[in-house]
Amino acid sequence: MSKLRKHALTAVLTAAVLGALLLQLNLLSGELELQKQQFDSDVSATASAINERVRLFVKRKSTGALKQSTSSDSTVTLNTPMGTTTLRWSATQGANPYGSGFGIDTNMISGFLDDFQSSLPWETLISSSEMDSVLESELRVHGIRTMPKWAVVENGYLNSLISDAFTTDKVTYNFVLAESFFGPTRQLLMYFPSGKFYLASRVYLNLFVTLLFSTVILFAFFSVQRQGRKQKRLAAVKSDFISNMSHEFKTPLATISLAVDALLRNGNKMNVEQMQQYLGIIKSENKRMNAQMESVLQMSMMDKEELTLTMAPMDVEACLREAVEHFKLSAEQRQGWIDLSCDAGDYAMEGDAIQFKSALTNLIDNAIKYSLDAPQISVKLDHSNDQYIIKVKDRGIGMDEDTKRQVFDRFYRATKGNIHDVKGHGLGLSFVKEIVVKHGGSIQMESTLHVGTTFTLVLPKTE
Repeated sequence: MSKLRKHALTAVLTAAVLGALLLQLNLLSGELELQKQQFDSDVSATASAINERVRLFVKRKSTGALKQSTSSDSTVTLNTPMGTTTLRWSATQGANPYGSGFGIDTNMISGFLDDFQSSLPWETLISSSEMDSVLESELRVHGIRTMPKWAVVENGYLNSLISDAFTTDKVTYNFVLAESFFGPTRQLLMYFPSGKFYLASRVYLNLFVTLLFSTVILFAFFSVQRQGRKQKRLAAVKSDFISNMSHEFKTPLATISLAVDALLRNGNKMNVEQMQQYLGIIKSENKRMNAQMESVLQMSMMDKEELTLTMAPMDVEACLREAVEHFKLSAEQRQGWIDLSCDAGDYAMEGDAIQFKSALTNLIDNAIKYSLDAPQISVKLDHSNDQYIIKVKDRGIGMDEDTKRQVFDRFYRATKGNIHDVKGHGLGLSFVKEIVVKHGGSIQMESTLHVGTTFTLVLPKTE
């Protein structure tokens, strides 16, 4: 139930964003439907006008043939199923002085031609390519920029007036162009192979913008949620850090205060050895506080990218031996041991020996602190053709999956319950990683709960 309440806001906001996206997609679906209705209306208007466009096209063709005249008399022959008709006229023919009853009336010829043409099959008047051109022109007049596949049916029969690759099983439009008791019954069959894509492309910009903004909103939402969880976790570990650091400073301060009080009360009665003992305690605790502050300052400098390494030739093996030697006594006091194994070889490289040794001591110190009872630490150094490899293995408490994901995070400490059961301030492993990376290397970790942990440092060889 607590987990449900924890993620309730995320679920509600996610549902709201997805709901808005679905609503927008629904609106776009409605717009697409409107576009389809408009498209159907434009196609219908095209079909309504196509009869007249074909008639005008054929008339222009005929008129063009009639106008191909010279100064001599001209003739034109019309071949029809009802016979052959020849018309003659003279280019110099003027108005008939005797009235309209003599000579040839051009209006009468035009009407005569129209009557003949309207009764003839279209395949005798216009070619498929010409019909394609007429149809494309009329579609463009009505704002349609995609070409259909089409066929003309006259008196129930498909004729040769048909577009390439036309198939009857895909026909979506069937328009009656002419229906007469005496004349032909003419139909125009059409379908648009790219019709769906064409309609979608007319609203694709809105669709693209909607998907883009919805994606941005969802990305921003989950980023904010992720950042919020990260900030909440950071606030928790910072609070842990402050409490732990307060404890770390309080203990040496209390010890120093007790030693100073003892010196003030009984200093005149103490011999040199006793005074040296108390002064040694003060010095030791002061050194401990300085070490704590140095770690915090180092991490602060890393945050500001002000920590720079003093690069110089150093011996990786020598640094590792010094770090191990530093903790041997500590391990032995807990009835444990630290074993160091170094393969023979040259371990010279460019680096900051002080900072690198500090990183190694942090790593070994962690291995001892998180070992139950007697620490058993194995440290191994070897090399390959182009890199040095350092492995630090403990048989301690190990880590669960959650700890493994955060172990290199700043301020994070792998402690449960009382935060002071293991001394530290959560900066060690983040510091180790930072120093190793600054030396051009990498650090990996393998850990099993209640079995132990192995850290592997890989450093590049330098010429």
